[in-house]
Amino acid sequence: MRQSFSRQSGVALIATLLLMTSIVFILGNIFYRHQINIAQSTLAIHQKQAYFLALGAESWARQLLNEDSADSQVDHFEELWAQAIPAMPVDGGMINGCISDLQGRFNLNNFLVGYGSSGALSAKLSGDEASSAKIWNNLLRYLDIPVFPGRVEAIIDWVDKGSSKIGPDGAEQDEYAAAIPPRMIADSAMVEPGELASVVGYEIFEVQKLRPWITTLPVEDIKAGVKHTPVKINVNTASEELLLAMGGDFDMQFRDSVLAYRPFENLSEFHTQLADDFALSQSDIQRRWPDTLVDIKSDFFELYIEVTLGDARIEVRSIIMRSSRADSVIISRELTTVPASVDKNSASELLGKLLAKADSGKESEKIIDDQQVLPACLMIGA
Repeated sequence: MRQSFSRQSGVALIATLLLMTSIVFILGNIFYRHQINIAQSTLAIHQKQAYFLALGAESWARQLLNEDSADSQVDHFEELWAQAIPAMPVDGGMINGCISDLQGRFNLNNFLVGYGSSGALSAKLSGDEASSAKIWNNLLRYLDIPVFPGRVEAIIDWVDKGSSKIGPDGAEQDEYAAAIPPRMIADSAMVEPGELASVVGYEIFEVQKLRPWITTLPVEDIKAGVKHTPVKINVNTASEELLLAMGGDFDMQFRDSVLAYRPFENLSEFHTQLADDFALSQSDIQRRWPDTLVDIKSDFFELYIEVTLGDARIEVRSIIMRSSRADSVIISRELTTVPASVDKNSASELLGKLLAKADSGKESEKIIDDQQVLPACLMIGA
């Protein structure tokens, strides 16, 4: 009897332990799923709050640009809009960002203006007057990207509406249909710089190399009803690389002169300074760098906002168009959501390696001037 009772007690104990183990496992699973649901809900709430905080910062930036336009007809790095947005602590997180001048870059959509025929393209490439075609080829050379006639012609054929190639080295739908993989030609203005990688003759690594110095701004002013007006380059905010490309035969002299004396208060001051430095007449300088190509004010800006809130981090890039006839408007917005644990500098470091100059001799040619004002977005690595 005792052996039977002991055996039954052992079975009961084992059954009890198995039952308790099952209960603990079930409760642990329930608790784990509950924690996941809480974390997901918290992350979703933080992401939504971060997005609204970013929109608030965007509204503030628009107001800042509107006030700047009312107070000044010149744009440069010493103005309030060009200063990095102070890191603003919020409950459980932080907001920071900056505004950059997109007219300090090369606008690919300018090839929609004045390049309607092979004769027009030849005229833009000849002579000593600066043009979008010349500046583009010079920028490619400076970045050690091969230059050949098809470079410009392919972009013109991509953005124009015609079905005939601008020249023998251009590319229309037949060339894109034969590509691998086949694709449709846009026949319209580019909507973002990465679109250049779809153009025949341009490789992805080349476009990555060009990204910091190019933009795709509209050349059509819908409000004014004016079409195909080129976006001018603001010499007060143009990058060093773009200034070298603009200088042509005077590349380094042009760059040094602009960097040394900007910001210019008007184009006459800009032309006068170049005339003195180059020992050329005022009319010759105005012909080489006409007011249809350069300016000292800007209408297009890019706002970069980073909001970190709890475990959520979002980055917002908005393109703001400012007009003297109305308040500024947002013409595009790009939202990126990433976990706060991801190092935001990893991508910047990778891009920096891609953009590293192979020729150390070119590095020695760069100007190192502690007095030169740098754009805020460059300083914070946005």
